[in-house]
This record gives sequence, C-alpha cells and structure tokens, in this order.
Amino acid sequence: MNNKMKLRYCLFLLSFFFFQVSIAQSFQEGKTEQEVEQKAFVFFDGEDYSKALPLYQDLINVYPQDPEYNYYLGVCQVEVNENIKQAIQHLKIASTKNVNASVPYYLGRAFHMNYEFNSAVRYYRKFSEYYKKKSIGIERLIEMCQNGLPLVNSYSVLDVKSKKVVSRDGFFRSYDLDGFEDRLSKKKNSLKSRYDEDGDKDVACLANKGQYIYFSSYGKNKKTGRDLYRAKRLKNGGWGEAEELSALNTVYDEVYPFMSNDGRTLYFCSQGHSSMGGFDIFRSVYNEISDTWTEPENMGFPINSTSNDLFFATDLNDEYASFVSSRDTGKDEVNVYKIKLSDYSEQKVVMDPEMLADIASLEVGNASLAGNLLENDEPIYSNKYKETDFPYFNFPVTSEFTYHFIKEFKSNQARAIFIEAKNDRFNSDSLIGVADQLRIQLNDVKGTPKKTLADKISKLEQKSFELSKKAENKLAEAQLQESNYLNENIIGTVTADVVASNDTRTSTAIPAMDNHSQDGYVYHLQVGVFSNRVESSFFSGLADVKEDVVENGKLFKYMVGNYSSFAAAKKEIPEVRQLFPNTFVVVYKDGHKTSLGAAIKVTDADYVPEPMKKVSAKANPEMTTKGDDKVYFRVQVGAYSNDIPQDVKSKLESFSKYPINYSKDYRGFTICTVGSFDSYSRVSKLKMEIREAGLNDAFTVAFSGNDKITIQQALEILRQ
Repeated sequence: MNNKMKLRYCLFLLSFFFFQVSIAQSFQEGKTEQEVEQKAFVFFDGEDYSKALPLYQDLINVYPQDPEYNYYLGVCQVEVNENIKQAIQHLKIASTKNVNASVPYYLGRAFHMNYEFNSAVRYYRKFSEYYKKKSIGIERLIEMCQNGLPLVNSYSVLDVKSKKVVSRDGFFRSYDLDGFEDRLSKKKNSLKSRYDEDGDKDVACLANKGQYIYFSSYGKNKKTGRDLYRAKRLKNGGWGEAEELSALNTVYDEVYPFMSNDGRTLYFCSQGHSSMGGFDIFRSVYNEISDTWTEPENMGFPINSTSNDLFFATDLNDEYASFVSSRDTGKDEVNVYKIKLSDYSEQKVVMDPEMLADIASLEVGNASLAGNLLENDEPIYSNKYKETDFPYFNFPVTSEFTYHFIKEFKSNQARAIFIEAKNDRFNSDSLIGVADQLRIQLNDVKGTPKKTLADKISKLEQKSFELSKKAENKLAEAQLQESNYLNENIIGTVTADVVASNDTRTSTAIPAMDNHSQDGYVYHLQVGVFSNRVESSFFSGLADVKEDVVENGKLFKYMVGNYSSFAAAKKEIPEVRQLFPNTFVVVYKDGHKTSLGAAIKVTDADYVPEPMKKVSAKANPEMTTKGDDKVYFRVQVGAYSNDIPQDVKSKLESFSKYPINYSKDYRGFTICTVGSFDSYSRVSKLKMEIREAGLNDAFTVAFSGNDKITIQQALEILRQ
C-alpha cells in the first residue's frame, strides 16, 4: 500500500469513528435517525417551528450537507427569527438541489431580515418568476426592501435605558412611562365596527386632556385592513362619530396610534408607507388651523427594523419613549425598549452593512460605535470570524481534500492562520465600503476639505489592498501548515497545491474535466460562464462538454472539445461561435488552468501568430462582449462631451498593458475606462497608479455582465 493510499485509509477510519461518535451524541434516548426525522417533520408540518428546530439541528450535526435537512432547519430559523445568518447558509445548501419550491422565498426572507436588501430582492423575484400562483404579496416585500436601502445608510445613536423580553399579549403593560397608563383606554363598543371583534386590538389612546380618542378599526369593510380613526368627546361624556384619518391610512394595516403630550404629534404603526419590514413606526404632525396632517415620516433605523416594530409612546414631558419589536425574538415574545429622547441625537453613517443586525439589537447603554470602522480617522480592525459559529466555507487543503468546517482542521496553527486570513479579507472588504461612503461626500466639498477627504479615501483603499494581500498569503500559509501536519502526524505524503484557486467538482449532468494529453497540456474552447448550473441539453450538438466550478462555487464555466494543440482548437472556433459568439481558447495542464503562451511554446513550436488587427476605440471586443453575470471592476478615467483630450491619451499610454475602453453613455458622452479585474484590491491599486500619473479624477466602477452596478452591490455578490 503506497503512502497516498495509507493516508486515505487512515482518514476514512478517522471520519468513520467521528461519524459514529456524532450519531451517538446526537440521537440520544436510543432513537434512530428515522424516528428523529419523523418527529421533527410532525412539528414542522404543524408549524411548531420552535420544537422542530432543535431536532433538525441534531440531524444537521450528523449530516451537515444534507440539502433536505438544511432546508427544514433554515425555514425553522427564519420562522422563529433565530440565527438568521446561519439560516442563509443552510438555505443556500438546500438551493443547490431544488429541495423545495419555497427555497428562494425563504432565502429572500432571510436576506431581508439580515438587511441584505439587494440579495433579498433577487430571491423574491426568482420565487415570483417561477411560482407566480404562490407569490401573492411578493411585490410588497420587494417594495419594503427598496424602502430599506436608504433607511439604513445612516442611523441615530439611541440611549437605551432598558430592554426586556415579555409576552406578546398585553406587552404595553410593561411600559414604564410617566402618565402612560392614564392615556390608555379600552375601545368602547360604540367605536367598534362589526368586523373589529375579529382579532382587533381594544387598546386606544386618549389625547388633548381626554377630549379626543385615537384608535384603529377595520371600519365598514375589511378591504384596506385596519385604519386609523379618532373621535371627539361629547358633552354627555360619550364619543361622537368616528373620523377616519385618511391622510395617514394606506391599503395595508395601520395600528397603535399614540398622541404625544403636545396634542399635535401622532405616532402610529403601518405596514404601508415606507416600511422596510412588517410594521414600522411613523410620525405625523397635525395642523389644527388647516386641519391637515404632515406626510408620515418613518422614524428611521434602528428604531425601525426588518421585524415588526410597534406602539411608540412617550412620557408626559417627551423625555422618554417606549416601543416594542419582534426583532431577536420568537413568535410569542417581543422586546420592550425604553429610550431617552433627544432633540439632536447623534447621527452616524453605516460604514459596514454587515454590522446592521448588530446595530439593530439595541443593547442597554449602547452609545454604539457599531457600524463605524473609523476611530480618530484610523481604521478599526474587526475580529468578526472566531472559532465558534464559523460559517460554512470551501478551502482546498490539497488536490484531494477540501475543508468546509473550521473543526476539520487538524493543525491548531493552520486553523488560527486561516481565521486570521478570513478576518483580513473581511476588514479589507469593509474598508472599501467605508471608502465608497466617503466618496459620495466628495461632490459636496471643495478646496482643502475635498483634498483631505480624497487623501482619507486613498489611505483606506491602500489599507484595504494591504489586508487583501495579507489574506492571500495567510491562506497559502494555512494550506502549507495543514498539509505538513497531515504528513507528519497521520501517515503518507500530501502535496499542497498552494497556488491553485479553482474549486472544481463534478456535475451530475456534465462531467468535470479529466485532462490527459502529451506533455500534460489539453486545449478547450470556453463557451460561457453562468451563475446557475446548465443542463447538458443546452450544449446539444457540441462534443466533450466539461464543467468547471469557479469563484468558490458561485459561477459555472463550460468548455467544449479536447485538442492537443492550440492550432487545432483555434480551427474549431468559427463553427462553435455560431452557437456561442464569445468562444475562445483556454488551456489546462494536469487539470489546472495555465498560461496559453507557455503551452503554445510546447505544443505548437512552429506556430506563427497572426498580426493583430487594430481595434477602433469605440469597439473594444474584450471589454464589450461580457455576456455572463460575472462581477468585474474597472477604473473610470473620465467622461468627455467632445474628443478625448490629448494629455489624457498621453498619460494613458503608460497603462497600455491593460485593456482601455471608450464607450458612449446615454448622454452621448465618451466614457473612458481602464482594466478589467475580478478583485477590488487589484483595481484599487491600478486606480492609485492612474491618479499618481496625473489623472486625479479616476474612480472605480463595477459591472455584472454588461450591467453597471454599485461597488457595494458588487462586493455583496462576491461575498455570497
């Protein structure tokens, strides 16, 4: 038995041992997997998600990649609002096998709840497109996500005095506000409609020293849900006819009105208007002279969240306020918050979108710097990734072994280096987000402040680039350390392919690459890169179709043909381009993509390249024929209404090794961009070099295929 076979056998025995131990630990009380699964599904089918969740967690502990168990666990976590980030990972695994038609819906909800609005919209639309009959209400969820994007760009720092979890029923009895109880009233029968008995809340608010009462009601019909009403007290002590507050009502529910002690400012909750998720809290001011209400104003983040936020009430002096929220709680409980109000609350820009959920948690005494990555203009390093609760990943240790969970590391040193690399990568991406936010402010400042801000952005980008390089080096070091540990402490010889970046796996429909040819080189024709796996029938009429999964599983690259020489492959391009216009030649050596130039020297020693044709500035094929959805970055040098200035062309000559593209925008302006990168750190380096060359207005732009997107959207796609 050779060393490699010994290693495989040893690892098999180890994995089998741990597998048996995990089963013994997970399925206690002598229950079999089938018994646990049946019990879990009974709870799930009865929508008792809180009881189903721990059972599916036990099953996942033993079968972490089972798509069905991942689906059920992810749905349970979404329904009980628990570990939403983990739910996203579980549902992504479920999505690879089309386990259930509801997967894109729940992925949309999970991203929505985690404030990743762009991703949520993408999955909501995917669900709506394929399951139109089941997609009632999806358009409103998409609107809420679109409402949320501007709401979470900044936030007010809240002075949270208390936070407690109470039962959803009668939650307002936990409010600790001066005069609050005196303002509450049970809605009299004379104010109820015949529909209000059906689940309507009886609570109402007295205002203007008891002269008015504000309440919600279904009214004369239920078509627009619950709406806001008020009634004036009569001389006999009863209430006059209910007046609908039409200016504040929508086709969705409005509930829990509360009039401030000033008699003019009304707080209420609505699923309509600019709500970003469930009920949001709004404010409107009444003008008694004109008998009008101001446009309802969303109270903003983090008073409002992607969960239900309800019943905002103030004390007699408008010094303190309380409200409740279902964020971070299950279906039967809510959080009651008491905050200190301020006329001039501190506003902060959200520098890192991944911190939004932490900001929304509203801990007591939180004068939060959460979400900020700058302190005294210096970047703050965040240790987001820790050994506990580390997310699922793909890390090729060798050509034979790929790790997905942090516990799979055998070397403590390699594990620690890997975690450091992940934190470096996270901080690199986060600093880019900070730079993007600061860049928005550049248009509003001039002179010295603008230069100071530009220098700060440049500094952040440089730091991001340095962290990105550190991350790459540490990942390579972690690979080497882990493979050395396997060699020394288990058995056999393992070779770490440190420079390999492709994550390949075999499709059930299309075979993965199996390259064998003279000198180890084999040529293929690459026909496309897709965001979803393609069935073999899509390539009908083409031979030797192969699949290569790249970008950590986010993209699927397809190639056709097996050719022993570049000349043979090139000869077939015209025919294949009739089906796939963007076809071009790629070469692999021993299963890994390699340099075309180096391969040609070996396989086509007598090959004479054709002279390059001059390409007009308005039709650069390398830059304009990206037909897939792959994300890439460029440096935009300028937009010109007339001819490109000669000094700009002269300065760009030193960057001729990069593709330079000139295209027209909708205004007829000529847009000049340089380079095409799949890494933000690499494009940032080029941008700094272009600025140093005298083109000071250069900035980064991002594309998905041929569609221009924001930098933040591009980074979000790459992080998925």
